[in-house]
Amino acid sequence: MSGCVKRYFCPNKPIKTSGCRSTFYYPNGGSYSGYWLNNKNHGWGVKVTAERQSSDFAGKKEPDGQLIYKGLWNHGKRDGCGSMIRKRGTDLQTIYTGKWMDDMKHGMGKHFYPDGCVYFGEWERNRRHGLGIQWHADGSIYLGEWETGFKHGLGVLFYANGNRYEGHFARGFKNGEGVFYHMHTGQIQKGMWQNDNARVSLMQDAPQIRRNDAVTPLPIPRNCLRYPNQIIRDLFKRFRPHGDKPHRRFNDMVSLEFIHRQRQFASFEERFSSPSGIDIYPNSGFVCTCDCKVY
Repeated sequence: MSGCVKRYFCPNKPIKTSGCRSTFYYPNGGSYSGYWLNNKNHGWGVKVTAERQSSDFAGKKEPDGQLIYKGLWNHGKRDGCGSMIRKRGTDLQTIYTGKWMDDMKHGMGKHFYPDGCVYFGEWERNRRHGLGIQWHADGSIYLGEWETGFKHGLGVLFYANGNRYEGHFARGFKNGEGVFYHMHTGQIQKGMWQNDNARVSLMQDAPQIRRNDAVTPLPIPRNCLRYPNQIIRDLFKRFRPHGDKPHRRFNDMVSLEFIHRQRQFASFEERFSSPSGIDIYPNSGFVCTCDCKVY
């Protein structure tokens, strides 16, 4: 039997696929092209799966689509650098690109949300965790620390109207000690915050941060308190514990270095520069009540 090759195999021994395979089609839909190791995706590969349909309140379903992952695999799980892309018809939209581990977003990466928000920074087990910057759809920008998907720790929040908050966050809200810059009125507000509300604060006129030479619309009245320092100190001590729950886990200086290094990505920063060369940043004249020496 010239030219014929007989292959013998044991029927009880499973066949294991390793190496590169052009395209493998799954019985329930989808495909995989790339490298294998013992019947599992391993190395570089591209996997296409059908996206689950979702309905809105009116019962209208989203159009059929596909999720495409292009990147590295480790024994059947996404691990390493890779990108997740949504395909609907001829439209391609990147969902996430960056690091993966154990089939989850983990490490540095950029995520594009359906509402227009964009986050770039550190991830841990599919959650924003560490240092990162997020551009919101309304034009505001947050730059600082995250924990389990929430703003938590030190950060700076740039509002779309030009105002700015620098200070502590917890569970996604302004909590703890912080400084709020009212850029249109030319006033600086420093105080203790709890769930986005200023519970106790001091206001200071700062004409150098106004965008025009007009008189401050809301002038600060003269202080007539007999012992203002003692009163303010007692108020700060009273509300500070509420802003420290739960306690932060990150190093303050690491967060500040990240914030100052990434300021260039905040589009509002150029508007705050003073043509007279006056330093409009941190030294607002208030005494910091915490130990981090931030302001």
